[in-house]
Amino acid sequence: DAATSLVYTMDNLVLNPAESGGTRFLLFTIAFEMKDQAQHDALKARDAEMRDVVIAALGSRTVEQLADMALRDTLKVDLAKLVSKELKKKKAVKRVYFPQFVIQ
Repeated sequence: DAATSLVYTMDNLVLNPAESGGTRFLLFTIAFEMKDQAQHDALKARDAEMRDVVIAALGSRTVEQLADMALRDTLKVDLAKLVSKELKKKKAVKRVYFPQFVIQ
């Protein structure tokens, strides 16, 4: 399935949310559905850098912000824009998914 191969997944990312003093953490998996194979390959080639970008973006949010389901869609849009910008390609990311999102 062509659509499946355009999804790039980053598994088991862990961070401490902002203002949590290290007492709380977020464990998550994020998947990016890319516009085309070239963008998928570009994301894959820069995996470590992109993981860092994603962790920095989510790590700046508080536990309350991360837990708020209403803000989850906004977060996905922000991450899609951020990764597309890093890849220097507008709308490189079609969709963002959180197959795993656990706040402890």
